[in-house]
Amino acid sequence: MILCLNLNAAIDKTIVVSSFEINKIHRPESVLALAGGKGCNVARALKTFKEIPVVSGWIGGLAGQFIEQELHQEGIQTDFIQTEFESRTCTSILDRENQTMTEIYERGDLVPIEKVEELRDHIRKTIGKYKAATLSGSLPPGVPPDFYASVIEIARTAGVLTFLDTSGDALRLGVEARPSFVKPNETEVKSLLDVKSSDSLDFVQAAVEISTRYKTSVVLSLGANGAIAAKEHDSLIVKSPSVAAKSAVGSGDCMLAGLAYGVLRGFSFEETIAGGVAAGTANTLTIGAGQFKIDDFERLLGQVHVLRR
Repeated sequence: MILCLNLNAAIDKTIVVSSFEINKIHRPESVLALAGGKGCNVARALKTFKEIPVVSGWIGGLAGQFIEQELHQEGIQTDFIQTEFESRTCTSILDRENQTMTEIYERGDLVPIEKVEELRDHIRKTIGKYKAATLSGSLPPGVPPDFYASVIEIARTAGVLTFLDTSGDALRLGVEARPSFVKPNETEVKSLLDVKSSDSLDFVQAAVEISTRYKTSVVLSLGANGAIAAKEHDSLIVKSPSVAAKSAVGSGDCMLAGLAYGVLRGFSFEETIAGGVAAGTANTLTIGAGQFKIDDFERLLGQVHVLRR
């Protein structure tokens, strides 16, 4: 089993319109509501790979009930800590005609410190039954920025692999705890290396520096352009296949799932990175985060180009 932490759970609602305009009434072509949060997206992708994900975090209220029930209907196991506050809703408006995405994400309520400690203690007691843990997404209000770092340390003590995808202080403190893999974007790489956002940077060298400094494997996500990866001084430049994308929502989460899948199946570093990029690309062909088709993944995997730097 793979633990998928989903600390900022939400109902993810995607509304598809043909031409979105402000101050105008729209009648959607379709509306899709899913259990949301990056951990849920990772879990869906892992299930497509025939792994057994278990989603954990905090949920509450009717929205929390929907999130858990939706995951169960999808055949995904859960291990949530219940709270008294209502889980949030995040809305994405997809303009099919203009290929734009407008996103409105609720921040979520403050998590009481006793609930933070309850989840941390629960992870400490149960981590041994997992072979890996994914830690992805932002931290809700009230959760200390070192929470992911503490989970990584708990997992490492138990011999469990960890895959980190977050930002800000949670990323900085998390990477210092030496996860098995970390997946920053270009902005986050500059932040980790204390480089101004306006300054240019050799991202291949940057990935190598982060990998060697923190003793972790690094995948720098470049969106539709692919990725840069480093494992100590071994660096790769990966080009994504060209596709007619429908929605990129959840593609980074599918990439993280692909990385975990590759490592757990014993693939080489190059094969693992290619699989992550293929999974992220496959996700763009379907509306709904983390809902790629395995046939699309397998077809695109053969079209990923990997260059060793």
